[in-house]
Amino acid sequence: METEAIIALIGPLVALVGVWVSLNSEVAKLKGRVYRLENDQRELKVMLKECVEGINELKILLAKKGM
Repeated sequence: METEAIIALIGPLVALVGVWVSLNSEVAKLKGRVYRLENDQRELKVMLKECVEGINELKILLAKKGM
């Protein structure tokens, strides 16, 4: 009787391990994507800051020329 119960539980346990491995793989992919997106966001912020500084310099130059 005990061996039958153990044999009956082997299938669901293997399936659970498979689901766990699959979920861990998906989580790892998502973590990588989030990391990449956060880096891209930081780069965009730096570029926008440089653009704003350039625009401010242009404003100053135009104000000096009286435009």
